[in-house]
Amino acid sequence: MSNTMANITLGGLFQPADKTVDQSSFPGDEALRVQSNSFNTSLTVNNSTGSDDVLDLSQHNLSPIGSTFTLNLGENANVKIAPLENFSALQTNNYNLGEGSTLYYSPPLIQGVALNNTNFDMGETGTSTLVYQPQGLQIDLSSAPSISGLSAGDQIKVIGATSGEVVGNEIVFKDGNGNTIIKYDASGEDLSKVTFENGTMVYACYLKGTHIATPEGEVQVETLKAGDKVLTASGGVATVKWLGHRTLHKSRIPAQDAVRAFPILFKKDSIANNVPHRDLTLSPGHHVSFDGTLVPAMMLVNGQTIVQQFNTKVFEYFHVELEQFDIMLAEGVPAESYVDTGNRSMFQNAAEVAMNPDFGPAEGRPEVEGIKVVQQGPVVEAIRKKLLARAEAMTGTARTTDAALCIEVNGQIVHSTPDFSKEGVYHFALPANAGDVRILSRSTVVRDVTPLARRDVRQIGVGLSGIAVSTANGRHEINLTDDALTGLNAPQVTHGITMRWTTGAAMIPAALINATEASTLELTVLRTYTYWVEAETVKARRSA
Repeated sequence: MSNTMANITLGGLFQPADKTVDQSSFPGDEALRVQSNSFNTSLTVNNSTGSDDVLDLSQHNLSPIGSTFTLNLGENANVKIAPLENFSALQTNNYNLGEGSTLYYSPPLIQGVALNNTNFDMGETGTSTLVYQPQGLQIDLSSAPSISGLSAGDQIKVIGATSGEVVGNEIVFKDGNGNTIIKYDASGEDLSKVTFENGTMVYACYLKGTHIATPEGEVQVETLKAGDKVLTASGGVATVKWLGHRTLHKSRIPAQDAVRAFPILFKKDSIANNVPHRDLTLSPGHHVSFDGTLVPAMMLVNGQTIVQQFNTKVFEYFHVELEQFDIMLAEGVPAESYVDTGNRSMFQNAAEVAMNPDFGPAEGRPEVEGIKVVQQGPVVEAIRKKLLARAEAMTGTARTTDAALCIEVNGQIVHSTPDFSKEGVYHFALPANAGDVRILSRSTVVRDVTPLARRDVRQIGVGLSGIAVSTANGRHEINLTDDALTGLNAPQVTHGITMRWTTGAAMIPAALINATEASTLELTVLRTYTYWVEAETVKARRSA
């Protein structure tokens, strides 16, 4: 729990039964204690600032028998219900989740009396997440909690669960020993769309609207069905066995899963002339074929002609399973058909084949002569080099190792002096009483410009290993890990030296400069990188 506690009373003689609060009013170290004193009370929690913080909420009920408490979570609200002791009877707790909201729920440690009801409404039209955290000791004689309002993109996570299943009208979560952790009554919900992913998010599909080559011409992937024919990259014809689909929402994708989740756009002609012949969007894990070498789309991103679309709010993936694994043509690009590697349950319609004898246990990608999956190494580097060169030719951009390092102080751009005490050390003249200093340079996303296949999506400028300020009275160094510095990536050790990459616009507060007279700022740059720039800019600098 948090270090401090705010209190709200609902109902009773002098307090309204319904209140609304904004979670931004409660700092990260402050919890909220809510006490209900009458039959029907409610609390609405909004998140006007879109904060990622979680509000700790302690719920206490002094209401009479048969009372109801309702907690409404507004858009993007994040609330954690702390465990408590509950000796109430015949009481109802309703938890209504709004678009993008997350409720972390721990049940009472002890339920002293039976016949209490707990209801979770996931919102029907939005996407929301319920995270259930069981407690070590629970004596609960109440009925199973209910779930309603399920819609595409909703998530229910049960800590400690390794599997789940639908049993009648119930959604049941089990641990590694097959013991039930929690079950939800989902009467009235369409449970054919419920899938279980063991807590792991996996994505591998075509985006809705993608055109697939067939003997009769191209068709949109979502229109395909079992028995349809498609063309293969080798010129053959294959038969569709199954079409899986899943809708994803930006608001429900954890940051750590973003690279594996958001769609990747291959712009027209980005691979070769007329390949793809119109813009193509794939999931990050979908493999593209280069003369039989299958490379995940996420390993081909260059930030220019092959771009990951992190701002896409809602997107629907499809994947085509053939009677036999093969390479299909999507917008003219050879790309793999679906392979069941044990991930079929990630699709919203996976349940429709669960009992079909034609769909046996997952067998993984078959060994096919001339087809090999490669994620990195010399072959992938050679492919990326060609794609980078093509991106330069298509966009008029170029790659340069010139970081264009300078600083800005008091609204003026200052370039380094021509004098170098040693390689990589740059000096900048600062005026008396200098204000905040901004360290400016070109910047790029790590994975976008290198032939090496990377997943690193940090925005980096220059790698600093030292910052110092010199005046007539001496020299003082500024600690690279000082919390007052902004616009820098986390520290890393390179060849035994601590270094921090800027993001291209770092800032040194005036308080750290701490010089009333004219001074010199010294920046030690351990590393620079390769950066995308307009080709004319590079030519102009080289001719200057």
